[in-house]
Amino acid sequence: MENSLNTDYGERVSKNSTLENQHLTTNDVTLKPKLGILKSRSDAELSKYIYSSPMDTVTGLSMTTAMINTGEHPVVCRFIPDWNDAFIKYHQNPDVFFAIGTKKEDTVKLVNILETLYPDVLKKELHFNPISISLDIAHGDSKIGHDTTHWLSQWKFIGNIMSGTVCTPEGALRAIASGCTHIRVGVGSGSACTTRLMTGCGMPNLTAVYEIHKAISDRHDRKAYKIIADGGIKYPGDAVKYLAAGADAIMLGNALSKCPETPGWNVDNGVPYKHYRGQASRQFQEELLGRTPDCAEGAVGPRINHGQTCEQTITMFRGGMRSALSYLGLTSMSALKPENVDFVQLTAAGFTEGTPHGT
Repeated sequence: MENSLNTDYGERVSKNSTLENQHLTTNDVTLKPKLGILKSRSDAELSKYIYSSPMDTVTGLSMTTAMINTGEHPVVCRFIPDWNDAFIKYHQNPDVFFAIGTKKEDTVKLVNILETLYPDVLKKELHFNPISISLDIAHGDSKIGHDTTHWLSQWKFIGNIMSGTVCTPEGALRAIASGCTHIRVGVGSGSACTTRLMTGCGMPNLTAVYEIHKAISDRHDRKAYKIIADGGIKYPGDAVKYLAAGADAIMLGNALSKCPETPGWNVDNGVPYKHYRGQASRQFQEELLGRTPDCAEGAVGPRINHGQTCEQTITMFRGGMRSALSYLGLTSMSALKPENVDFVQLTAAGFTEGTPHGT
């Protein structure tokens, strides 16, 4: 008798058919469970996959240390007062990315700090690990972004380069051609971002990740580049869907903003509080950049207090990933990719069914 565990339901449609030729977000789909082969979810093999967002209410020096201690990737905000301290302390750790802008003074600042630490660094051979840089620009597929990346990529002291945010295969390929090793995907997808409302521009991010993954796979050695899904990731399940669609990692902003290690806290009657905000919000630009925007593309969230620590938050996301691998019939994150999963598109009622309701 045929083993009942090897049931074949006949000809299958393309595993990626749900993501083909339509534009979807993580809330538009679910992943179809399969025969679980792990004895315990604790047996699932995980790898690094979480980056902290380079926002002034997310990643400062203390959060950088906390992220390093969890074994993940901090991306240091360029607007925090202790950027220089973080750079001096952690610039030799390739897992730590330092956000810089595209203006000449931003790149000059980087070189000046290096020359202070290592005199004649531009002339001599390196005696330290190349530095990981994140280009902090909202429209990563822009000439100024690509020109800055190209300039950075010429120096031996620069190693990994993360692009500004892109959302199209063409933009991702141009970022790679200019010298990027890490592609940050997500235009208008952040929980504090109003770009799509104010400009009408952007792409649903799950499909954007999938199409960029396909484009890079078709033209390059896919393992040579990292795709980082950025924006609106509230739950571990969102991260699972992004990796299943082709991302290598995810970037967390809001989900980390309540961690006590993050910067930006004020105190009211002994209680720490702050407001999570987009870097293009009016409040941020007026306070830190000294300018009033004619059309701000970021929002300011409600007052928040301390929540889970960085370690607790990262542990929750890793726990969700382990459970997902068990449900999907996989044993490791390396197997979590489009060809090994089945996406199922949801109706509005189907999405509601998968959330707490009636309690």
